[in-house]
Amino acid sequence: MQVSISYLASFLTALVQLGHVSLGILRPWLIAACLIASSLLLLPTIHTLEDSYQILLRYVPYGLTILVILLGQQFVQGRIAMAAGNLLLGYAIIQTQLQAPLEQDQVRAFFTLLSLYWPLNFFIIYWLPERKLISPIGFLLAAIFSLELLSGYLLVQYVDNYPQLLSQYLSLQPFGHNSEHLLSHWLLPLASTLVLSITTLILFVHTLIKRDRSHSVLLASMVTSALICAWFEQNGISSLFTSLVATALMVTLLFNSHDLAFLDELTGLPGRRALMNELKHCGKHYCVVMADIDHFKQFNDTHGHDTGDDVLRIVAQELANVRGGGKAFRYGGEEFTLLFKRKSTEDAEPFIDKIRQSIADYPLTIRDKQTRPKSLSKSANKKSRKSPADSSTQVQVTVSFGIAQRQVDQRPSDVMKSADQALYRAKENGRNCISA
Repeated sequence: MQVSISYLASFLTALVQLGHVSLGILRPWLIAACLIASSLLLLPTIHTLEDSYQILLRYVPYGLTILVILLGQQFVQGRIAMAAGNLLLGYAIIQTQLQAPLEQDQVRAFFTLLSLYWPLNFFIIYWLPERKLISPIGFLLAAIFSLELLSGYLLVQYVDNYPQLLSQYLSLQPFGHNSEHLLSHWLLPLASTLVLSITTLILFVHTLIKRDRSHSVLLASMVTSALICAWFEQNGISSLFTSLVATALMVTLLFNSHDLAFLDELTGLPGRRALMNELKHCGKHYCVVMADIDHFKQFNDTHGHDTGDDVLRIVAQELANVRGGGKAFRYGGEEFTLLFKRKSTEDAEPFIDKIRQSIADYPLTIRDKQTRPKSLSKSANKKSRKSPADSSTQVQVTVSFGIAQRQVDQRPSDVMKSADQALYRAKENGRNCISA
């Protein structure tokens, strides 16, 4: 019976860990999934709207995309702003050039180019580095947009002859008089579908690896633009889908701005600003823990700043796993903070000690930069003939903790000061310990 309970506990633990991993993978996709799901659910209801609401829906995408462009420029999120610009351009072309039957040659020519260029532009934006909209990268993308518009203009000017010209260029004469029909109705849409399928697969795999929110929403924008073209004859589809894509870009922009303001870039933990904001809303019963890496300056000077950054990440990762309702923050430098809401020092101390011990037991191995191989082939050769000079150095990293519980009429700054004083006492008591 005890063995069965042990197996059950192990299974449940593994299931919880798998759930955390799955949530970590799926979290960046939530905005994209909500975007596409909302589009599919709302599409059948468009024809039931009154005429005044349909007219309003037709102009909403203009306001949303322009707002995203302005905010993206202000918050230095160029890719989101560029995606909004591409969205605005494609929607404007639909509203001004594609409000006639697709049987007309000029309309079909515009639609063919739109179905190819619109998703392809999102693919290009996906790979661009993060810059301001008004930058060399932004000007390059504007040049690409201009060339695409120019090609569309030239195509419309010679639309009567473009099937014959392209069929001759592609050597389709064996198809005889049907070559123009084959090109305009089959080969060009097939080429667009093929390009879209390949680019979507590439971005899907890359997004799974990166797990980045911006990449996910750009992929969703590309797929949604392709859906607009695929279901083009659906009433109001361009207005609805464009509005939802613009909303998703806006939400992503706000989330990214929040992360830049409140998350520490090196460790991924919430920063000091997030801590101060949390302290304002955690009630009257809580305790604060200040944590400091022992001898970190000496360690940094001896092994280098890159290794020091690795140590900060490791310590942050361990602190983030604290149990008992604790939440980890990076206070600054080598200092971290743990916040336990509705907990006393006696309640929180066992969880802190467990984290302290896990950090002290962490197997941190440092390799000598002079013996580190510069290529994979050299690394493989060195594995077969190791020497004492190639051996790595294993070091121990420890952390000291100072804990303070909020007393009556104490302000958050006073509690922080008490925890800092307790940390100082832990340093005096030999480090790698907890002091209250």
